Amino acid sequence: MPDEKGLGSKLLGLFVEVGDKKPADDAEAAEQGEQSAADLVKQLAQQSQPGATAASAAPKERPAGAAAPAPSVSRPPPPSGAVTPAKVDFDQVFKTAGVDPQELDRVRKAEDLLKGLPEGTPDALKRQIVEASLKAFGVDLQKISQAATNQLKALDTFTRLKEAQTQKSIQDAQAQIAKLEDQVIGLKADIDKRNTELAQLQAAAEVRRAEVQRVLGFFLPAPTGSPSP
Repeated sequence: MPDEKGLGSKLLGLFVEVGDKKPADDAEAAEQGEQSAADLVKQLAQQSQPGATAASAAPKERPAGAAAPAPSVSRPPPPSGAVTPAKVDFDQVFKTAGVDPQELDRVRKAEDLLKGLPEGTPDALKRQIVEASLKAFGVDLQKISQAATNQLKALDTFTRLKEAQTQKSIQDAQAQIAKLEDQVIGLKADIDKRNTELAQLQAAAEVRRAEVQRVLGFFLPAPTGSPSP
């Protein structure tokens, strides 16, 4: 909804204006104020309906000489160490949990209206504007509360399920790591054992070689000297 915040500001101004009027104000001005508020609420309702026309979504032409709109300010990156939220299709999560699509639409309308109001608007005034707008939508306020409660329950179930799945995966991975670590310990022990056995065999072979050399030296005739010239 491109003009949502602008409409929210207009609604806020109308509600403040009507709320600040004194009993002495003329009836014609009050009637005009009520009509203007109703028109804006109707415009919000039309923009919130699915399949809104492209003309209503297109930005309005700026009159000649009018000040250019302030450029949008990009949000700063999350601070170091902060967790970046994952991209989750929560509508699908809610539908899987059995939440009625009409309930999703009710909560979405309330969210859009709240987002459209200027920051710093008093809560009491926000409630007055949103309730009046939702009544224009024909939305039961009690059903919105129930719908929001159902969404919270679905989110709790969703996160608990993911926590259980994650813990199971971690436990399986830790068990596999422990098994591999036991295998590493066993392989290292086998390497040490084989190296020790090889050293002992080599030592035994040296002892036997010395014994054989003594026998060979005893029976082997001594080399004769060279003949005299």
